Amino acid sequence: MTERKEFKVDPSWKGVIKWGGVSLFAAGFILVIFVLIVFISKQTLPVPAKEALEDPVTPATLFLLAAIGELLLMPGFLGLYFSLKDVKKTPMFIATGLLFVAVPMFLASRGLIISFSQISGRYMETTNETMKAAYLASAELALETQNIYATMGLILLCVASIIVGLVMLKGVFGKRIGYLVIAAGILTIFPPVGLALMAIWQLIVGVKLYKLGKTA
Repeated sequence: MTERKEFKVDPSWKGVIKWGGVSLFAAGFILVIFVLIVFISKQTLPVPAKEALEDPVTPATLFLLAAIGELLLMPGFLGLYFSLKDVKKTPMFIATGLLFVAVPMFLASRGLIISFSQISGRYMETTNETMKAAYLASAELALETQNIYATMGLILLCVASIIVGLVMLKGVFGKRIGYLVIAAGILTIFPPVGLALMAIWQLIVGVKLYKLGKTA
């Protein structure tokens, strides 16, 4: 019978691990709030171009919240890297790199949604049908572009999550959490179940990261 190898966290990075846990928990919490707002407000996703121009406040607020949560994934994944690098350094480095590419894609896509608040007034004020059609066409193009950026970012996040989950199977987090992270990575492209799983693992692992940073 083989003895299970115990992996210890490098105490020199305990601050990064601890605050990475806080960031990851916050990212998961914001994702929960995002999903709740979508259901409560009955916001259509993807956002229709005409709706985004006529009432940009709700989608702009919603996706600004999403952008903050996605930005918080960066320190969260750094905390994961330093807590798991001694288990398998190369996969964790790749997963963190993928996440660091995904986040700018998310931010760019959210920025396009938020930008509708800047042209909404002009669209509503103009009485020229040609200008209205031009604004609407521009909005549709922007929404298609943001959808591409968001999809690319989501695919990278899914791959990064699957890699992290596989490493977790042999690390300090345990197999159950590892399988949860893998499942979330696979199912995230099928909302709302995938998004719920993504939020759950970020909340759970965020708490565990914080505790690891405190005790390292």
